[in-house]
Amino acid sequence: MNLRVSILLLMICAAATGQAADSQERRNDSPALRLHLKAEDLYQNGHFKRAYFIYVNELAAIGDKYSQYMAGYMCLNGQGMRQDPVMASAWYRLAAERGAPEFIELRDRLLESMSEAERAQSDDAYVRLRLKYSDVALALGHLQHERREIDSGKTGTRLNTGTGPITVVDPNTGAPMPYDVFIGRIRDRMQVRLDFITEHMGIDAVDAGMSDREFQRFADQVTDYLKVVDDR
Repeated sequence: MNLRVSILLLMICAAATGQAADSQERRNDSPALRLHLKAEDLYQNGHFKRAYFIYVNELAAIGDKYSQYMAGYMCLNGQGMRQDPVMASAWYRLAAERGAPEFIELRDRLLESMSEAERAQSDDAYVRLRLKYSDVALALGHLQHERREIDSGKTGTRLNTGTGPITVVDPNTGAPMPYDVFIGRIRDRMQVRLDFITEHMGIDAVDAGMSDREFQRFADQVTDYLKVVDDR
C-alpha cells in the first residue's frame, strides 16, 4: 500500500468516527467524506481533471489537509494538469501546517530536491496559497463574514409577534430563540476563532467585541503574519 492510499484510509477512518478536523474543531463531516470518496473514485478511474477540481475547489479550499496534499501530489505527477514540482511543493507545505509527520516528510523531501531558485518560487506560491486556504486565513474569513452578519442584522430569520422581544430562527436547528441569545452564540463562536488565531500566531488574546477599526488592524496583522515564510 502506497503512502497516498495509507493517508486516505487514515482520513476516512477519522471522519467516520467523528475525529476529522477542520480549522478549529473535530467533527463528523459526512458531506466532505462523500466528496472525498467521489474524488478518490474519479482518481482511481483516471478522471484526473475532475478529481483535481474537487480536491482543489471543494475540499482544499475549505482547509482539508488531505486534499491539499492530493493537489500537490497530482501537480507533482502531472495528473489533471501540467507537471509542476514548485506548485506541488507549495501545496505540500500547506498540507503540513498542522504538523502531520507524513506531510512534513513529503514537504521536506521535495524541498530538499529543489534548487534555491525553485525554493524561492515555492515560497511565493506557498504564501499565495496560505493567504487563501491556511487554517488561520479561513478562520479570519469566517470572522469577517460573521461580523458582517451581525452588523447587517440579517442573522437568522427574525420573528416579532408584537408582544415580546424579537426572536430568530436558528438556521442550523430551526429552533426559535431570543435575538440577543442568538447573537451571543455567534460572538462565542467568533471568540473561539479569535483565540485559535492568536494562539497560532503567538500573540495576546483579543476580544470578539472589538471595534471595526480594531478588527481591521487585527486583520492586517494576520495578513502580515501569513506572508512570512517560517517552515524551512
